[in-house]
Amino acid sequence: MPAPSLPPNLVLRGSPASSPRGRSVAAARTLRPGSTIAIFDDGPAVVAIPDTPHLGETCSYCLRVAAADPADVHLRACTGCRTSSYCSRACQKADWRLVHGRGECAAFQEVRRSGDSAAAITRVLPTPVRALLQVMLRPEALAGLADVEGHVERVRTADPDTWAGLELQARAALHYAGREMSTQSVAEAVEILCKLQVNSFNLLDVDVGQSGNYINPALAMVNHSCVPNAFVQFIGRKATLHAFREIKEGEEIEISYIECTLHRSQRQQALKSRYYFDCVCPRCKDDLDIYQVCQKYPHPELNSFSLVPDFGRLQHPPIKESLNSNKLLQRRVEEIYPVCSGSLQGLSLVEKSKQLGQRWKMCAPLRKAELYAIEPLHQVFVEAGVYFSEQNNFAYGLAISCFIALNSDPYRGPMPFDGQRVKGMLMIAKLLTHTASAASTVPSGSGVALATRISRALSKMDQVTMCQIALTMVIRYSPEAHSKEWQVYIQARDLLNELEGLPGRERENTMVYAISRNPNSPDEKPFFETVVLDPIRTLAQFALEVMDTEFGS
Repeated sequence: MPAPSLPPNLVLRGSPASSPRGRSVAAARTLRPGSTIAIFDDGPAVVAIPDTPHLGETCSYCLRVAAADPADVHLRACTGCRTSSYCSRACQKADWRLVHGRGECAAFQEVRRSGDSAAAITRVLPTPVRALLQVMLRPEALAGLADVEGHVERVRTADPDTWAGLELQARAALHYAGREMSTQSVAEAVEILCKLQVNSFNLLDVDVGQSGNYINPALAMVNHSCVPNAFVQFIGRKATLHAFREIKEGEEIEISYIECTLHRSQRQQALKSRYYFDCVCPRCKDDLDIYQVCQKYPHPELNSFSLVPDFGRLQHPPIKESLNSNKLLQRRVEEIYPVCSGSLQGLSLVEKSKQLGQRWKMCAPLRKAELYAIEPLHQVFVEAGVYFSEQNNFAYGLAISCFIALNSDPYRGPMPFDGQRVKGMLMIAKLLTHTASAASTVPSGSGVALATRISRALSKMDQVTMCQIALTMVIRYSPEAHSKEWQVYIQARDLLNELEGLPGRERENTMVYAISRNPNSPDEKPFFETVVLDPIRTLAQFALEVMDTEFGS
């Protein structure tokens, strides 16, 4: 069977048996950093479904999430199965033609009538079973997976429990689809599950209320690297491939299948357990840490309009020692990572404070080396920022966010259109709207003096202009980080429109516009430095004291 067709700008090379990496996808022309390489439109072989935990709040066709935009997204459940929900009649009709009316609705109804299986407890099939069911009910989706690798034998021999679980899922899908339950049919269904597991993308992004699973056989041919030159973003049933850096004509396109800022042992384990290969990219081969990878980024000058315009800091990070040079520190990081990396979501504020105190203490060796971008210390800062915002202590949250924006995020993503950096800028802007309106809660006890000093510093800053420029950065880089359909872009645009409409700000609006056009000009650069960069640095300087005050004892 011929390989799936690729969008323009991409060419396919090799064959599944030509090398250990199989086929590869290369650039048909030279691509600049941040540019859109290719758009993978919805097609007959695409499977895109909400994950089960978010099924009730996600449109089962276009994957819009009600929680992300409650004013515009009103979901209505299918009256037949009461399982799938839709944001419009158009989506419901499209999904009925695609799969829901071809047996999916009847299968979901049967699940709800069932009373003797684990699925009946929640009355919803697990995400992998629903994905398998879609493939079984859509011949075009099944045909699209025919030439996709599933590593079936590796899965079979790697873990008997995993294999047994896949067989149970296969039997469930066959049962609810009303298919024959033979040895061959179960084996074929398990093979499909393996292909779905190895080639699917998890769309979950809690920051913007996005969830789901996405499978596109054409996109699945793009290989992995822990030092990728490209990244993929999703808009509903469509995937967009962007360039991290310049990609030459004929150069292979590579994305990261996992969070590539993890330590090598975690990356290798994640790749081995799900994708069944050992990565030999430069980052893994030489065990490069975050700062070393950052130093190799070829376009630091792109940061001229960012919070780190002095891109010499990216080329020469202000750290006391490299993680690579200290084996004892490496072992310590490996020890604390499992303890410190778990999410604090869902815990009470008291329990979060306790956990953050423990993690802050365990990360002391990383703090001493000033390796703030290294996990799990980076995540401790992120969780602390969330904790303060939940307490309405926006001044503390702002100090933490500014610190992350200067001392962590730029090294983890040295391009100004890195998604986390863009989201971080939006967070700073939102926090400034609270601190500018004096809406922050002042802590009691030992934190009063610190909070007072931060409040005095804020009173000397033009917080509205700072917020305006932060939003301008978000709008500038969102299309390269994702798209203009991204909730981050939409929220920033709406907030900026409000600020620009405030009376008496004509001069500031003109200056912000001029800075965004040419941040390095002799006229605009001093204004940018004085009104934005210096205040951000001042706020960031409070962050370590905030952490010690709140979590140091």
